[in-house]
Amino acid sequence: MKKIKEYIKEKKDSGAMPRLGELIHSIENYSYISFDIFDTLLKRNVRNPADIFSLIQIKIGDLENNFKEKRIEAEKRAREKNNNEITLKEIYDNYDATEPIKEKLKIAELSTEKACLIANPYMLEFFNYCKAHKNVYIISDMYLPKSFIENVLKQNGITGYKKLYVSCEEGKTKSNGSLFDLYIKQEAINPQEAIHIGDSWKSDYREPKRKGLSALHIPRIVKDDSDVFKGTQINLNYLNASINNRTKVNADPYFRFGYQKFGPFLWGYAKWIHDMLKKTNIKKVYFFSRDGFIMMKAFNLLYKKEDIEVHYLEVSRRSLRVPILHFNHSFETIMGMVSPSKMISLVSIFDCVGLDINNYNDLLKKYGFNKNEFFDRKTILNNSALRKLYDDLSQDIENKSNEEYTELVKYLRQENVKGKFGIVDIGWSGGMQRFLTETLDQLKITNDIYGYYIGVANYYIRNVKVIPNLNLNGYLFDFKNNKNAKDKRSSFVGLFETLFLEQAGSVKNYAMENDKVVAKRENYEYVIDGKETRELRSVRQVQKGALQFVEDAKHDEILNLLLNYSADELFEGLRNTGQNPKKEDIELFSEFRFFDEGKTGRLANPRKLIYYVFNPQEFKRDFLLSRWKTGFMKKMLKLNLPYQQLYLWLLQFK
Repeated sequence: MKKIKEYIKEKKDSGAMPRLGELIHSIENYSYISFDIFDTLLKRNVRNPADIFSLIQIKIGDLENNFKEKRIEAEKRAREKNNNEITLKEIYDNYDATEPIKEKLKIAELSTEKACLIANPYMLEFFNYCKAHKNVYIISDMYLPKSFIENVLKQNGITGYKKLYVSCEEGKTKSNGSLFDLYIKQEAINPQEAIHIGDSWKSDYREPKRKGLSALHIPRIVKDDSDVFKGTQINLNYLNASINNRTKVNADPYFRFGYQKFGPFLWGYAKWIHDMLKKTNIKKVYFFSRDGFIMMKAFNLLYKKEDIEVHYLEVSRRSLRVPILHFNHSFETIMGMVSPSKMISLVSIFDCVGLDINNYNDLLKKYGFNKNEFFDRKTILNNSALRKLYDDLSQDIENKSNEEYTELVKYLRQENVKGKFGIVDIGWSGGMQRFLTETLDQLKITNDIYGYYIGVANYYIRNVKVIPNLNLNGYLFDFKNNKNAKDKRSSFVGLFETLFLEQAGSVKNYAMENDKVVAKRENYEYVIDGKETRELRSVRQVQKGALQFVEDAKHDEILNLLLNYSADELFEGLRNTGQNPKKEDIELFSEFRFFDEGKTGRLANPRKLIYYVFNPQEFKRDFLLSRWKTGFMKKMLKLNLPYQQLYLWLLQFK
């Protein structure tokens, strides 16, 4: 019965938040505007007010056990003794503990309340409009001291009101109407010229109307706000509330996605990198382009003033791989360097060795190939025609490698890449770390490289076979250090990687310009004829939202210092979009183009289901080439199905 009542109350307190124009229109005919505070001007970053006590328990540790239960009981006893609003002192007068303990608990409660309270983004602009054009008052039923509330309001930019009425200071309450009587009398207000705004149906709507005031009810729970992170634990409770309290449902959908889902994961990854660098006493770290650019931005937002040298190394798989091919470019070696996909394109083989396939039309014709060829990884080593074509490329590969090796060496020396240092990238098998290590070893440059990645996939083995002591570490999953790891992004790797893209082309090679070695970039894929594409603009918004979350988290002492989160917990939002996408996820991302090793495709762009019914081999091919396989199935079938489980089942038929 209790849960049913809570459900009904939650539904009653939920609704669409009026837009700013609607709010302004609603108060046009009134001279006096009064606001409630809690869940109106200010929001608590917890689902329910009593959840604050769970945070206090974490903060105080063993100082007091069962604090939440005892604190709730103390307030209950205090209210039984007083018909009007009680004070914080009266609550703790009824708390069973010694005076020194009670004093410490009061201090902890006030500091936690202060840390949890933020301005309601829906109301702040409206409040500022009102104070510029109307007489504004604030009226609240609350046991917290008036001086404390004034300080919190000021901290959140809520100033310029005429007067603050707090029930515990006045000995009167909104809930029985007496605080409205006092407000009307002291300010000599004609009730017909006044309107009150708040979230409580009784205290902020029925009671002021009973006293002759107009009233505007706003929802405590905004319709379409949703909890991204599932679970009842206080750390997830706080994270969900803080996200919902800081973002508007009508914000740019890509910004909102970045803030809600990408930002928390990026924040957690940056904190993990810092912890790992400290743990291994690393004083210098290189973030690899392009995926490392936003990682570095997040890291610098959090740790700019620390004693760790932070560098951005402009490298790519191609720029590190091609220069070392003159050491060994056998066909078998190249197959260990090319994309680990099931289907390998001829374009990606040429791209892997640094050659432009468009310059070899006659050679392709000689062996009966075209530029759109794909090969099955299981049988590619047995393709005699392909191997002969590759043998004919050998001299060109060696020449290209030698040419680029010289400039790469100059760049690495210029950037002081030596000694003990960390590298940060997205993952997945340590290939770039291997190529860098091989180059430094050939140059006899001492190196002790620690690689930090979002994930280390199971095919890391192909690089460890070449460099057995590769030090690889994964945040979200790590097959090298945990044989029971699970690859959590394989079904949507293209979508995942797209979120990290720097807004610049991939590094091709290096050249000397004005006495400095600079990275030469490919044309940026998402700028066409000088115009930014939808993908570029959208990813920029995603990253803007993510970095805004990191910035907000940095200044949130509860998030940053009190609560802990696992990589899996912070991955929840991205996992849901990637593994079991909804219609809105498909609308946001499915048409994005994805570029990888010379190949171009859409993240999830299936043909009609009926086509695949009569062409099952085409389904297999298109499915394997998709870089968001769960999105591919959702867009094709449109039904709400367990797409991640379907994906895992289909893998057995590769």
